[in-house]
Amino acid sequence: MRMVGTIAVGIVALLASPAQADSVINSEQVSWQGCDYTIKVLLGDDPYADTPYTVSIQSAVVSPDTCSLTPRTVNLVGSVREPRIAIAASAEGLAIAYSYEEYARFSWGRNLLRIHHLNPSTLGSVKVAELEGIWLSGTGPWAPTPFSLSWLTLYPGSLEVHGFLEGSTNAISSNVPATSWPPPLAQGNRFAAIYSDFFGATLQPPQIVTY
Repeated sequence: MRMVGTIAVGIVALLASPAQADSVINSEQVSWQGCDYTIKVLLGDDPYADTPYTVSIQSAVVSPDTCSLTPRTVNLVGSVREPRIAIAASAEGLAIAYSYEEYARFSWGRNLLRIHHLNPSTLGSVKVAELEGIWLSGTGPWAPTPFSLSWLTLYPGSLEVHGFLEGSTNAISSNVPATSWPPPLAQGNRFAAIYSDFFGATLQPPQIVTY
């Protein structure tokens, strides 16, 4: 009976223990109009999760005189491998970028880089540009392959992202309909994508350069 009592106490203690919070393994922050905005990479505590990583965006008030938003946190996407993140702000607006790998149960997941023009008050997306790393065999078969974000820069009238092509990745496609298919083959293992008038009314096709 004494042994049973010890086991029961142990089980109660285990059930009563609080759930472990996600760990922040990377973050980038920018201040804009008296508010702080932070993009984070979170790692969950479940080692068997299909997407152990999460990208989130968080807002906070620094100066109530100029920042009137209600602080909030929005989870953007889950990822199979560790995402790369960036955030930037200018007089034209607030932008974030992140590269990640989608989960696909019966195939290879797509490797994507997303760029958001954010509403600073709600953290909702005004527009989203998307790039995908692929292996392309001439004009024939293609397959998703890894690539990653390096940095994000805002210039007057344009937005620019840079990154690395990894593994067998030899091309980048874009979600903007005007982009032609197939995309040109890469000339190296790095890339730059330039979006003109990114904060304008219509998302323009990017100029993609590999080197």
